[in-house]
Amino acid sequence: MQEGECVEHPFPNGESYEDVKARIADFLVFLKGHYDGKHVALVGHKAPQLSLDVLLKGKSWKEALAEDWRKTKSWQPGWDYELR
Repeated sequence: MQEGECVEHPFPNGESYEDVKARIADFLVFLKGHYDGKHVALVGHKAPQLSLDVLLKGKSWKEALAEDWRKTKSWQPGWDYELR
């Protein structure tokens, strides 16, 4: 199964990117309700980070997957996201 196919279809024995995005969306509601206006550090893996790109930066899944730092070799020590 190719990565792009897993946007809506789960990885074998796992979740789809859309499943992860739904969990991250719920988590963002929690953060907004409990930590609004504060800085919060998150540690996660690929799917949660790409979900943040989709949810908070308005990227499509196609864009998020294509621009993933793992593919573009553009790692940095952190990424900033703003929850409004």
